[in-house]
Amino acid sequence: MDAKCPECEKAATLSDDLSMIKCPHCNFETDYDTYLEIMKDKALNMSIDYLPKRPGI
Repeated sequence: MDAKCPECEKAATLSDDLSMIKCPHCNFETDYDTYLEIMKDKALNMSIDYLPKRPGI
């Protein structure tokens, strides 16, 4: 199964037992739980960038 690499944004490989993410393009490698945390942080940062800037908030 493929997953998006958080480093180079190309296709990384998710192991069959869902324990490791490895990217053949940039050699990124991490366990699945850490990968989820990295991607969650990226999603939060993206959502903050799209929030409108309103005075007082």
